[in-house]
Amino acid sequence: MKKRLFVTISLLAAWIGPFLYAQSHPWLDQQLKKQRYGCPPGKSPVRGPEDAVVTVIEFADYDCPYCIQDEPTVKKVLAAYPTQVKLVFKNLPLVNTHPKAKDKALIAECMGAQGKFWQAHDEFLTGAPPNKATAGADKGKLNACIAQGGDGQVNADLALAKNLGLATTPSFVIDGIRIGGTIGFEQFKLLIDAEIARKSGTK
Repeated sequence: MKKRLFVTISLLAAWIGPFLYAQSHPWLDQQLKKQRYGCPPGKSPVRGPEDAVVTVIEFADYDCPYCIQDEPTVKKVLAAYPTQVKLVFKNLPLVNTHPKAKDKALIAECMGAQGKFWQAHDEFLTGAPPNKATAGADKGKLNACIAQGGDGQVNADLALAKNLGLATTPSFVIDGIRIGGTIGFEQFKLLIDAEIARKSGTK
């Protein structure tokens, strides 16, 4: 009887342990105390279901080494929460540091007009050159789009980032919580799990 009780308690501890740890994590507590800001997705590209519980908005620069470093983590998050999280991508080219980053952002936007945004996005975030990022595109339409400045999405993203006080890349807005700088998978998981629990009424 005592052995069975011990096993039951051990299993229960294993099940609720991570949840209890997440609720008392100092980094998570700090994030949940922050003011939340409106960050409309607008017409920005989205990965994941439109009705996802949690929205992760990423502001990135294609020439930022930290954005390139963070990309596998972002993809891991989407793979771990295929129905619960959606990613909205927004541009924050830091032109003073990376003079070609805004050009790449515009190329990716114009690739989106041909249904190939994520192709360009993924290639640029592996360090690929523009000719590889635009493979298979109608180059005439692409060049025309670039020449007219796309639909203005890049400038709109820059204006939004400025209004939100975001000046580093990558930066994230997760359900209105601003986070400047790179974060790891475990931090994403802590905050996403807390948001899912909050919205389901279990917190």
